[in-house]
Amino acid sequence: MEIGALGIYVCLFFALYFEVFLLISFFEKRPSRKTAALPSHYPTVSIIVPSYNEEKTVARTLDSLLALEYPKDKLDIMVVDDGSRDSTRAVAEAYAAQHAQIKYFYKENGGKYTALNFGIERSRAELVGCLDADSFASPDALIEVVKNFEADPSAMALMPVMKVQNPRTMLELMQSVEYTFGVFYRKMIDNLGGLHVLPGPFSFYKREIFAIIGPFRHAHNTEDMEIAFRMHKHGLKITNAHTAHVYTTVPKTVRKLLVQRVRWSQGFLQNSADYAYMYFNPRFGNFGMLTLPFGLIAFFLGIYTALWGVFSLLRWGVTRTLDLWTTGVPLQMPSMRLEWFYIDTSMLTFLILISLACMVTSIVLGQRIAGTRMTPKALFSYFALFGLIAPLWLMRAAWGAVRAQEASWR
Repeated sequence: MEIGALGIYVCLFFALYFEVFLLISFFEKRPSRKTAALPSHYPTVSIIVPSYNEEKTVARTLDSLLALEYPKDKLDIMVVDDGSRDSTRAVAEAYAAQHAQIKYFYKENGGKYTALNFGIERSRAELVGCLDADSFASPDALIEVVKNFEADPSAMALMPVMKVQNPRTMLELMQSVEYTFGVFYRKMIDNLGGLHVLPGPFSFYKREIFAIIGPFRHAHNTEDMEIAFRMHKHGLKITNAHTAHVYTTVPKTVRKLLVQRVRWSQGFLQNSADYAYMYFNPRFGNFGMLTLPFGLIAFFLGIYTALWGVFSLLRWGVTRTLDLWTTGVPLQMPSMRLEWFYIDTSMLTFLILISLACMVTSIVLGQRIAGTRMTPKALFSYFALFGLIAPLWLMRAAWGAVRAQEASWR
């Protein structure tokens, strides 16, 4: 067996091991169903909306927050404009003038983490949340957040289920399937206490954690990831509220998608370097023993698999070209008839098919948790595009991390 193929077997082993592990975790502890019960106590809540040049979406974001099914006297909304140069200010000020719940603040541009800290300093609420100005909460999302905090008093921060807002193009549909798989993945990792990020769309924190661990940090433009690392460092629990749903807009072009994902992936590598002492450290539980190591392994195995695929394709092309040059016989196209004799029954093919089956099963379970439906077109988009695009952001992120070069935000 050649070394390249051996590496692919290693990749498949880790992929299958992790997928089966997550599936077993699901069947051992299935997510509970949403109930009609209401919280016994309604804590005061501040939702910070950090905004920078969000004139196209901030109005819909604020409309979704105003529509939240939560006592109005317990909820305030803080729009923190981080130096926008478009009409964000005019839109947000108009909403603040019409709705007493909304407060508008303007500050010089300093990055999202400074906008969040600006809002936290001016809030006195028991729970502090964040909603990116391109995301939209379901009407019952905040009720579900409070119910989850009430059900688990040890939880100090919480993330919701994120879904793609009205996906239409193949690229958006690809991301919708990816997010659906992420719903399953994060809930299973939540079962293990190993969540590694608190994303901007509708994550919530008990106010006291900022007195314990400090404010948000720049953190390589991934402040939502670094604060999760820091919470694990201090032994603070993060949970996933799978009944609280939020919708987010996604990049509509490959270039914008790559910029976003390079930032996320490079942020993972650079935050991992900052917290390298947590790897394989039992003191940090499954976060240190499972989430971080498997995340890093998956990152580099993804790059290896892509490079092996490109190499194999090039080798096939060179071989066929040399055959033509030496024999003068053009390449014969294989017969399109299905004949069992010609079906590849190698172990490699078998493992690939099993791995794909596990992934499809995870996506199906993810859509059940999220209450969505995947169309055949969406699944086709995912399997047709993801394997081609993902290696590009992984390799670019690795190169940026090696050069210690900060990934751009947009």
